Amino acid sequence: MYFVFRKIPFREVTKVWSKVNVSYVILGAFLFLASQILSTKRLEFYLKANDFNLSFKNNLELYFLGMFYNFFIPGGIGGDAYKIYVLNKNFGWNAKKITSAIFNDRLSGLLAICILILTFSIFLLPLKWIFLTVLMSIAGFFLTFLITKKWFPAYQSIFIKTFFISILIQILQIICFVFLLKSLGVNENFTIYSITFLGSSVLSLISFAGIGVREFLFLQASKYFDFNTSICISASLLFTVVTAFFSLLGLVSMFKKFN
Repeated sequence: MYFVFRKIPFREVTKVWSKVNVSYVILGAFLFLASQILSTKRLEFYLKANDFNLSFKNNLELYFLGMFYNFFIPGGIGGDAYKIYVLNKNFGWNAKKITSAIFNDRLSGLLAICILILTFSIFLLPLKWIFLTVLMSIAGFFLTFLITKKWFPAYQSIFIKTFFISILIQILQIICFVFLLKSLGVNENFTIYSITFLGSSVLSLISFAGIGVREFLFLQASKYFDFNTSICISASLLFTVVTAFFSLLGLVSMFKKFN
């Protein structure tokens, strides 16, 4: 963030924010919330594959608590570690199986992101590269399926179902980000914005909930594409604010005993 704001003064961001269309921000926030509820359902499928039954209400509360930890602990995996701890402590469930469920939940999301990046790239690449892009998508899908089949056979039967849920989750987040862009007056270049946003979702694992990584990627992308740097960084920070808002819902569950 320090590097980003050395290039783009924060006063430029606040100037852009002063003209924000709040209606689009609210629509984007609802779509983000919907994506998190779907993410909760996806994890539920992985837990049930191990005969771990957790009510949707408890699962949702635990998910938002995990979001809270993910947002404030470096690396983006603090919430996952806490979920493993809580489920093991409260239910005595096998920690290794819980870890495998959460790992495959993440893997499904990562596969969806990569395939969507390749799919959006088709609209930007020369015709001769389209076949290779499609081939990479198919190869990635089947390689992940083979890995699941060999090392995590318990999840083989839900692989396709959870993959399509992952695609829908990412599409909801992309549309959320598009609404945030539109709230700042952007009405073009949505394809490359979406690719950059998806790339930041992968790299956010190495930072505080993606803070700084998204902004840095948009800063770099603005050198090669027709971006208004101040606006794209402002939209990225708006997404962080939305994430932080819903992450704070996890505080409600912090002292709850799950059963």
